[in-house]
Amino acid sequence: MRIGGIQGFEVLKKVQTMCLRQNLIKVIENLEQLVTLNELDLYDNQIRIIQNLESLGQLQELDSLFLGKNKITKLQNMDTLTNLTVLSVQSNRLLKIEGLQNLVNLRELYLSDNGIQVLEGLENNTKLTTLDVASNRIKRIQNIKHLTELQEFWMNDNLVENWADLEELSCAKSLQTVYLERNPLQKDNQYRRKIMLALPSVRQIDATFVRF
Repeated sequence: MRIGGIQGFEVLKKVQTMCLRQNLIKVIENLEQLVTLNELDLYDNQIRIIQNLESLGQLQELDSLFLGKNKITKLQNMDTLTNLTVLSVQSNRLLKIEGLQNLVNLRELYLSDNGIQVLEGLENNTKLTTLDVASNRIKRIQNIKHLTELQEFWMNDNLVENWADLEELSCAKSLQTVYLERNPLQKDNQYRRKIMLALPSVRQIDATFVRF
């Protein structure tokens, strides 16, 4: 719709979902009056900074935030969003996982297609069931052994080459799906077999279900 800004929505006193995908929005603003909002979708705009979400966090209504395909360079200004369960910041310009320490209820985190180099910064996100860090520049699976509730782990199209790194996922007893294709690991002729042995709960490796 080529909408250039978030404005004129304050009359929506009971709105729960706002979808402004594929517009020309550059700034997150004018959301203070949307006290019932629980899902905000700003996918595919021109946003550079995550900001002005404090009021939504204080009301503890916002549950899902979609910021994929923007121009965001840093995860920040989300400390008040403690009830957030879904966060998507795919296809941006992120170089580091940070600023998530207060998002203790986060269950789904999507950070694919960025420039992230290290898997880190998830110490407090122990409720995660889905973690997507595909298509980044990550060399090691590390710092996630405490994510025992993981069910889906997507790390395809990275630089992982050490089989011992799979030990980081061993405590996730409900892990069902693992994507590791197009990492150096996949060159191993025993690729699927080694994943199955290391992670016996997994039922899907990449796009193919495991056969028993």
